[in-house]
Amino acid sequence: MPVFLDGQQNLAALTVPGVYGDIILPTPMLLGQPTNIMGLVGVGSWGPLNSLIPVSKPLDCTLQLGTPKIRLHDIASYVAAACQVGPAIGFMCVRVSDGTDAAATTAVQTGGLTASGYVLFSANPALNDTLTLNGTLITFTGALRGSTLTATLATLIEALNNSADANLSVATYTLVGTQINVSYDAPGTAGNAYTMAKASTAISLSGSNLTGGAAAGGVGLNLTAKYSGTQGNGLTFSIQNGSLANSYLLSVQFPGMPPEQINNVGGTGNAFWINAAAAINGGNAYSRPSQFIVASAGASTSLPTLSTPVGFSGGTDGDVGVTDATLMGQDTVPRKGMYALRNSLVDSFTLCDLATIADYAAIGSFGVQESMLPVFASPSGDTINSALGTRISAALDTPWFWYILGDWPSFYDAFNGVTRLISPSAFGLGIIGNLSPQQNPLNKPLQGISSTQRSAIGQTYSDIELSLINTGGIDTIIPPQQSPGGYYFSFGAGRNTSSNTAANGIEYTRMTDFLIRTAKSKAAGSFIGRLQSIQPNDQTRAQAKALFDGFSAQLAAPQFGLGIDGSGMIDFPWLVQCDLLNNPPAFQALGYLFLYWQVRYLNVVRYFVIKFLGGGNVTVNVQNNAPAPSQFASTLSPNVLGGP
Repeated sequence: MPVFLDGQQNLAALTVPGVYGDIILPTPMLLGQPTNIMGLVGVGSWGPLNSLIPVSKPLDCTLQLGTPKIRLHDIASYVAAACQVGPAIGFMCVRVSDGTDAAATTAVQTGGLTASGYVLFSANPALNDTLTLNGTLITFTGALRGSTLTATLATLIEALNNSADANLSVATYTLVGTQINVSYDAPGTAGNAYTMAKASTAISLSGSNLTGGAAAGGVGLNLTAKYSGTQGNGLTFSIQNGSLANSYLLSVQFPGMPPEQINNVGGTGNAFWINAAAAINGGNAYSRPSQFIVASAGASTSLPTLSTPVGFSGGTDGDVGVTDATLMGQDTVPRKGMYALRNSLVDSFTLCDLATIADYAAIGSFGVQESMLPVFASPSGDTINSALGTRISAALDTPWFWYILGDWPSFYDAFNGVTRLISPSAFGLGIIGNLSPQQNPLNKPLQGISSTQRSAIGQTYSDIELSLINTGGIDTIIPPQQSPGGYYFSFGAGRNTSSNTAANGIEYTRMTDFLIRTAKSKAAGSFIGRLQSIQPNDQTRAQAKALFDGFSAQLAAPQFGLGIDGSGMIDFPWLVQCDLLNNPPAFQALGYLFLYWQVRYLNVVRYFVIKFLGGGNVTVNVQNNAPAPSQFASTLSPNVLGGP
């Protein structure tokens, strides 16, 4: 029976009798896109340049980008600060450099071979028999010759290994049965000049000289860290015996990770080093390729000596010369800097410690194009008037920019053991990365902040200053005594830079980005290429409407648990229209399918006004049911109500 997906077979042209299986796939469902992924562009001590590096917590960052450093543009510092706000956050990081970054390197040198030989005793030497080793005459008489061969050899081996004679002390002597093995201590050809002679029928020699000494074989492997950066200077490499006979195990140790082991690498002469480099770069039947180093084979023909690990050195970060232009990058392939975040589905982002005001317009434009919220702060110690002036001079009037006053917070940097300042944008990303998109950062606790520059000297914000902030399109971190809901640091405005009062909340930007990113997903894209008719009951339009109605119902219904405080993520009602009214035949003929989607967002409480009436002549009506607003208002005097 032929089986095919619906639409793959021309059912109007069947000619072969039989049963046909036409599989109809279900309509895809809209799934909400992540809103807790924050983008960071800056410098690091490890990792690829101008590529997306996923990180979910500070430990990940240590392994992927390096530990926090007290320097400008440091990604790891932003991750460490932002994660103190809460754990429900992830990052897409883009590492940049000034072009001077370098990868750590090392070379595996193969040592020379040591010369060796032996002296074999078949019987106890006769009195006055002699043995000459490296020019030193040994006579078997007196205390040296014992009554038995065993006694003689025991005395001889002790005398050889403890001798202060310069000719004898250059070698090591080992007794195995009745044979003394002689091994020249230093590798190389010098050991081949060690001579041996005897005058005894009880003694036989391996030869007149030790043999097998060979010079150093040169470089076996040239090793380079996979990425540039000082993190690579902590790498080590060693060679041990492998699991199989006549094979070796290559061990790579990266800081903070278990040893990476590439097992059962075989071969003789230079072939071994070629095989080792191939296994490191491409893996073998027993192990995957190295994730930390790359290798090239040297010219050595000597087998490896098993030794202690060799370290790497020379890795540099290329961070000193990084500028704001470096952070901005380029929008041509290969994309660099900020533009590497294109199509990354990041919710919000910052360019770590960028200070060039002239870049803000391009950053805001990028945020709109990619449905992302840029989060930036003014310079350390900035004033309100200066920040307001910057917003105006930079032409920042868009929901797609969150600009925070440069009252920089302090946090405890556990990696460096110090409390230090960091840009408020780090905690801005931290709070929205830990909030669902319908929520505003206003009055939300900022865990991890110990002080701000103003609070450290006991300076709070006056009502006039907070009014300027809330009406001026900027934001700031306010101290615990001024946060409305408790004694914690929090953002005092939750406003973006837009002058549109219906769109100047952070929740507006994030909800809009969330919904539009979801609408652009593959589920909606599955309608491209489908057929549409002018019939009122057209299934393509009906399924498109059902797709968005179903998703809207999930967002709006509190019983689904997607929202908080007994609410959904959007308010009732919503509207989805996809019918002949907005898809007339003339537009259909041009290939258009229009769907109108209207959503009412939940509104943020900013002003909780409590109207109070008290006095000795106030009549209080006690009732079981809550009074209606009109009933309460009727008891108030005109002045309390604000009437004439």
